[in-house]
Amino acid sequence: MSSNGAAPADGVTPAAAATTDAAVASSSKSAAMERDKKRLGIRQANAQVWREGPQPPKGPLDSNMKKNTGFIKRVKQTLGVESRDHIVKEVATLNLDKYVEEVVQAIPEGLAKCASQKDSFAAAESISALHQRFGPTVFSLPLSLLLSAQLSMPSRVALQALSSDQKEKDEAARVARQRPLLRATAELCLVDLIRAKTAEAGDDPPNLSWLFSVTKDLLSVDREHSNVPIVITLLKGFGPNLIGPPSSSTTAPVDDNLDEGADVLVPRKVQSRFRKLFETYFSTLEKRVTREYERLQEQDRRNHEAYIKSGEIFEDRQHNYERMTKNFEKVHEWGKSLSDLLGVPMPKLKSEAKSSGVGLAINLDSRSSLGADRATEAEFATGKSPWEDDDTRRFYEDLTDLRDLVPPSLLGEKAGAVTADPLQTSAAADAIPSTEGKQASAEVSPLMSDSAELGEAIVPSEDEAPPGAAATTKDEIDMGAGPAAQLTTLLTKLPELTNRAMIDSAAVDFAFMNSKGARKRLVKHLGAIPRNRSDLIPYYARLVATLQPYMPDVGQGIVALLDQEFRYLQKKKNVDLSETRAKNVRFLGELTKFKVTPLYTIFHCFKMCLDDFAGPNIENLATLLETCGRYLLRNEETGERTRNILEMVRRKRAAQNLDHRYVLMLDNAYYQCNPPDRTAVPQKERSSIELYIRWLIYEVLAKKTAAKVLLQLRKLPWGDASVRKMLEETFVRSWRVKFSNLHLLAVLVADLQAYHPDFAIHVIDTVCEQMHVGMETNIFKHNVRRVATTKYLGELYNYRLVGSSLILDQLWAFVTFGHPGGRPLPGQICPTDAPDDYFRIRLVCTLLDACGHCFDRGLLRKRLDDFLIFLNLYLLSKAQPVPMDVDFMLADTLETLRPKFVMSKSFDQVSVQVDAMLAAAATSNEQQKQKESIPSVMDQDDGEEDEESSASEDELVDARSKRRESASDTESEDEAVDDDDDDEGDGEGDEDEDDEGGDESDSSPGEVAGEFERNQDQSFDQDAEDEFARELAKMMTESSSNASALSANRGHHHPKGIFDAGIPFIKKQQQERGAAAPKEAESSNDQHMRFTLLSKRGNKHLAHDVQVPADSAIAVNSRANERQQMAERQQLKKLVLGYEGRDDQDRAAMDASLARRTFRSNK
Repeated sequence: MSSNGAAPADGVTPAAAATTDAAVASSSKSAAMERDKKRLGIRQANAQVWREGPQPPKGPLDSNMKKNTGFIKRVKQTLGVESRDHIVKEVATLNLDKYVEEVVQAIPEGLAKCASQKDSFAAAESISALHQRFGPTVFSLPLSLLLSAQLSMPSRVALQALSSDQKEKDEAARVARQRPLLRATAELCLVDLIRAKTAEAGDDPPNLSWLFSVTKDLLSVDREHSNVPIVITLLKGFGPNLIGPPSSSTTAPVDDNLDEGADVLVPRKVQSRFRKLFETYFSTLEKRVTREYERLQEQDRRNHEAYIKSGEIFEDRQHNYERMTKNFEKVHEWGKSLSDLLGVPMPKLKSEAKSSGVGLAINLDSRSSLGADRATEAEFATGKSPWEDDDTRRFYEDLTDLRDLVPPSLLGEKAGAVTADPLQTSAAADAIPSTEGKQASAEVSPLMSDSAELGEAIVPSEDEAPPGAAATTKDEIDMGAGPAAQLTTLLTKLPELTNRAMIDSAAVDFAFMNSKGARKRLVKHLGAIPRNRSDLIPYYARLVATLQPYMPDVGQGIVALLDQEFRYLQKKKNVDLSETRAKNVRFLGELTKFKVTPLYTIFHCFKMCLDDFAGPNIENLATLLETCGRYLLRNEETGERTRNILEMVRRKRAAQNLDHRYVLMLDNAYYQCNPPDRTAVPQKERSSIELYIRWLIYEVLAKKTAAKVLLQLRKLPWGDASVRKMLEETFVRSWRVKFSNLHLLAVLVADLQAYHPDFAIHVIDTVCEQMHVGMETNIFKHNVRRVATTKYLGELYNYRLVGSSLILDQLWAFVTFGHPGGRPLPGQICPTDAPDDYFRIRLVCTLLDACGHCFDRGLLRKRLDDFLIFLNLYLLSKAQPVPMDVDFMLADTLETLRPKFVMSKSFDQVSVQVDAMLAAAATSNEQQKQKESIPSVMDQDDGEEDEESSASEDELVDARSKRRESASDTESEDEAVDDDDDDEGDGEGDEDEDDEGGDESDSSPGEVAGEFERNQDQSFDQDAEDEFARELAKMMTESSSNASALSANRGHHHPKGIFDAGIPFIKKQQQERGAAAPKEAESSNDQHMRFTLLSKRGNKHLAHDVQVPADSAIAVNSRANERQQMAERQQLKKLVLGYEGRDDQDRAAMDASLARRTFRSNK
């Protein structure tokens, strides 16, 4: 009982389900009928406006600008159901006469936002109110033109200029915009709001004629079927109205009497035309589905074979297969949706699987394919293949089949199903019917070529030309103005198409505008290729070869034109037409490799050149052999004849006394087409760990992977001698690393130094030895590796692995090594550095570009300036003028390092500067030796200057080499610095105090005033003080300005306080007082501050010591100034310590890791 009672509640009987479906269908049908009745009412009102014009508005109109602007904004935002009543009301009350154009411009944007059928119908009601208010002339016709432009396809020329990714994005955006727009526009056409011009409409209603024309234009040029979503949206909304019931429908037939009535939205005749249009478009989509499926099956078979051969499917194959699968699924879904809407069946897809025998068949084929692949590789390696490599083979053999992309009718082929169309009945063997030109001129797409009835579906029969129109004598008449302009554009772009994909696309584009006149223009254009554009010849030949199977007259025409030109040039042997001859025979040779040039034609050219074996014919013969000799020699059909030609060439070359240029030309051509037999170069056997190391350094190493590479290198067994040797060999061969990654190689060495210091030492020693050997041998083929090694050395300095003295020594070695006495002279012959050899200058520029920016202050700056003077001497000792590239390179380097440095043009003048520089250096060395031999407490401060000249530049000048973690004593590169002289400590603050304290007693007479850089703009904030303090401050400011000028001349940079001005005779007085003066100053430091008062008596300057109280304004200001300058110096030191000196953005990203690399400089 319980189960019987539950059955009706839980289940639904078939009768109930049928009743529910019938109720839903009845409700939908009634809603559709109600909507059609409303459309008819709106259409009658709109038609009346088209006939009689708009009615004047009733009552006063509101001209408020704010309301009018708000109305335009509302139209632009939405025209859906929610705003319909408001818009209709405002149309009747607002004075919009001045804003009609803006309203028209806003309507397409509002229509594009109508997301449903209800919104589209509401938009039709709203726009109908505007139509009835303003009439056709002012409103409806401009709106029709605007919507036609919005629904048009983009220019093909504009699309070709975009990249593939950008083209995809633009197409997707266009389809998303046009889908709702076409649906809403179709609604406007059904209510007779949009019309075509009467001349264009013909017998059809002008509103439906406009919709048909727009739809046809969208589909007729859609080769990629990107407009299928637009068609699906249109048919979902208006399928029953536009195409009527499906042909296979079992519903009741439509009453024919309704065709002539006034209550029919779309007449049966127009429905028939729409149906033919959509079914033809579906037929092209059906072919594409089948073609995509076959390609997918073929790719699947190839992937299976590849898996059997190699055990894996490579990533590119997998990605290609996934992309093809996605494309097929998308197209197949489109096809099913369109099939359901049109009521036509989908094509049956045939699988290539053959029951259980598939695996065996594929195994057998895969072995055969593998053997063929290996044989092909062996042929490439031994030179037995007609092609140099596999890419060349694919260029000449893998041609695009136009049948897959272009309708058969445009290729001169017949549609197999129907042949009753009179426009396709006149076919000739040597010409394509003129219908092709007619169709091309109308840009009829793939959908127009599948049946003879399609012409009736798209083009009215009264507009079709009679068959006799093909008998015209002027080929240009076959092309309309539009296709002629498109062909002109295509021919103009041909010289820019310099890759395989672009030239194949041009072949497809030409096929769509194919006609007899177009083919003749193409032949004429290809034959007129510029003489200096021989790079275009292979691509033009590929274009001809792609068109050859379907347009043989193109290939025949170009070959006839070239053969005629060849015969003409044979008669003009005494005229210098070498470029024209080379272009002619090279074009013939390229067409031969594409199997376009007949064999008898090319061998006739060989015969004519051999019969008259002299002058231009030798050049022609050599060009032919270089172009197609290899192909002809290794072709079974022509191999024997080509060998005879080569033998005859050798005999004639030996028998005649030819010019050396001709002999060399013939030898090159002979060995290029018939290279001597040689064995393949054996590949070096490498262990797996060596291959891994090379892979890490040469391929993986990059800015983002440097840390990972370092980690992997540290994991290697460094204790193994063989592994260590592999690492050392890899790290010293810097020329095998990408030039932009050399700094990363130096980073790895710097990081590994902490764990393997002897490894870093070996790398540095080997790099220096390579530089020295390069200068000793000076082998030209090693120039690239010498540049890389030089760059590598500079990067090692940047990462604190070598000292500045090594860099300077290497720079000086570049300009002195091998020259007698280390002094280059003009005309002096040096075995390793010839006068016309400028390569060392390139090495100097490379090293300076790498690390020269670090030599920008202190003693290092002066040393580099001295070197640049000697570099000027070295440059003038070379043969003049200097090559332009070397001159530019040197100018760029100096512009970066020393913008104000000017290279002298006089050797004598530079020689004087060099002699003075060397003499000054010798004097400085002698003085230093004397100071070292007389130690004294008085020379404590002077010793700092001596130490500065002898201490490590990386310690005292290049602050990059200081450790942040410690301020402990460091060893000098040349001698140890005795830090016991610093009584107050070795910190940074103490170091600054030592610098400041030594300035007063360190300088000799005439030099103290140039020791400091003045701050003239320093102002003092002081309260009212005694007159003495103000006058003293004024006098000291004037004194500091004079000393600042001297300091600029000296070039020293030691910023001191304004009251620390050096006086020329102060040091002398201090020396006379002896060592007592410092002690007195120390005793009075607590209560007083000593100042020097400068006075003048006549022409004599006098200085008096003045003890100023420590709490006076001048003393307080002086201390504040000193503290401020001290803080500035500390800040500068921090900036210098953090400054890595590189402009490269890659280096900036690694600052965090480089801050931890604080290595000592290695001598």
